[in-house]
Amino acid sequence: MASRLQSITFVFFVALILIVPLNSQKANATHLSDDTKWQLVYVTHNPTCSNYDFQNVSKYTEITQKYLESYHFPNSNYDSLCTTLGKLSYNYNIPKDLDLLIIMLDNDLGEERLNSVKLGGLYAHSGLDKNLNHVILVCDCSNFYYSDPVWTLSHELSHFVLYSLNYDSEIIETLVHTYDNTYDKCTKSYSSECSKVVEKLRVDNAAYSYSVMPPYNSAIGVLASETQEGVISPQLIQLNKFITQWWSEGKINEADYGNALGYLVSEEELSDIKSRDIMFADGPVDDPGPNWFDIIKYPGTNNKEKVFSIIPYDFESDLNRVYEDDDLQIGLPSWFKQTATWWLDDKITDDEFTKSVKYLRDMGLIQPR
Repeated sequence: MASRLQSITFVFFVALILIVPLNSQKANATHLSDDTKWQLVYVTHNPTCSNYDFQNVSKYTEITQKYLESYHFPNSNYDSLCTTLGKLSYNYNIPKDLDLLIIMLDNDLGEERLNSVKLGGLYAHSGLDKNLNHVILVCDCSNFYYSDPVWTLSHELSHFVLYSLNYDSEIIETLVHTYDNTYDKCTKSYSSECSKVVEKLRVDNAAYSYSVMPPYNSAIGVLASETQEGVISPQLIQLNKFITQWWSEGKINEADYGNALGYLVSEEELSDIKSRDIMFADGPVDDPGPNWFDIIKYPGTNNKEKVFSIIPYDFESDLNRVYEDDDLQIGLPSWFKQTATWWLDDKITDDEFTKSVKYLRDMGLIQPR
């Protein structure tokens, strides 16, 4: 048995070399839903929400709706809320299918929790499942040291959309921050470049339009499901079919089969998975602000407590759970066994089976080898 697995390991290693990446600026696609569900929560420092707070809830909700519409990004939202920090921590019930949580902090809380660590806003995602754990934090602050909060919200929404659509980090970060830096300069001195980095967004019943970051043209109307992960060689597909046949006939056990499936994931894909623990920050004007390490990992500070204690769930649990052990810990689900049978009987395509294997990988049920 050991010699057979060693042989399988060698053949899979050779076959992985045959994976041919697409010539695309987009990265791997794992978003399985075409409809992103989001909710906006406005957090006040006051004991209860005032009329002004509720007006801001309506304003930022409509801005979010219209900005996502400008990308033609499929989405729906739960009713927006206004609450206090204490109630957010202890009484907020997270919808089970929520993809994106947007938290707007009022001026006092924003200055205390975000501005104090050089943040005007941030977009962050943690874990292997790109459907979950998306968070935007924005300070509803008006001062000369940070961008306008509406602009910052559009900035972070662009990060979210482009990341969800699997664009390369050069687009997700560099392009967005180039727009942001130019906008900050334009608030001081207008030039011909300003018209290229600012769009106006009108909110119902508002006396004026808000300045927002223009959507990235190439991303307008794009779906995450349109992005492919690469063209897998026919030899690798055929080899995988042989191993699946052995498993169905009881020639190898489930754990060995799960480990063998892990070789379908290249080192490039594994690096991409680990990079899904990401953060894009909007710092002060003329300052890039902190990175993920500064906020989450840096010893001797309470940066993590200040920022991520606001978020009402464990932001790193998915990553810790999946990488506890390299071996298969959970049996393959029954639906996958049926999928494998259909594939052997040519009732589903190679691409459909490969997507199922990658889904198991993203859920942590099999590990890249």
